[in-house]
Amino acid sequence: MKSLYVVLISLIMCSLMFAQDSTKHNWALSFGIADNFRLTNFNMDIAVKKIIDDEHQLRLFLSPRIYTRDEDQSSTNSNQTSNFDHVEYSLGVGADYLWILTKNNDFNLFGGTGLVLTYGNLNDKSTSEYDNGNGIDESISETNTPSISAGMRGILGVEWKVSEKIGIHSEYLLKGIYTWYKIERKSSLNGIDNPNQTSKISSISLGSSVLFGISIYL
Repeated sequence: MKSLYVVLISLIMCSLMFAQDSTKHNWALSFGIADNFRLTNFNMDIAVKKIIDDEHQLRLFLSPRIYTRDEDQSSTNSNQTSNFDHVEYSLGVGADYLWILTKNNDFNLFGGTGLVLTYGNLNDKSTSEYDNGNGIDESISETNTPSISAGMRGILGVEWKVSEKIGIHSEYLLKGIYTWYKIERKSSLNGIDNPNQTSKISSISLGSSVLFGISIYL
């Protein structure tokens, strides 16, 4: 959460460096970050907006996501040590159609709807070593889960126009997503591989998220 505050303060300070002007802007670059943004949990949207008119915008976006975790455990009683390694990443692409619901001085309330397509992969690897008194037993298990998802999302947000070139925004996103997973499991004991296991799963989910960010009008 501290990383989020640092990024938001930096964006606001940079925005205040832009001078006011009265030029009509047809394009904008947008950057949004989620409220759980951290160095080990990269959660950001990067978008290009086409300003159609004073009330309508078309937005094309990329949504890269990266999450990593590494953990070591040891037990003196069982003479066992374990390492868990988790790596998760995805890249989403999509388009939103936005419209201005109401304006009040420098504040705009906007809504919209869009489509998103995402490819992702999750990898979990566990390594354990156990001292059985006669030697060390080593077991390794790994799960690899590629996925493809597609769905729709609804947007409700507010933007504060700091200047003619800079807007700071907050958005609430409600998403309905269909996802297809392929789960591949591998394991071995003391270098001897066990039979691989593969399964396929599909699901439909409904979720929400909040993004905070900045738009730079060109």
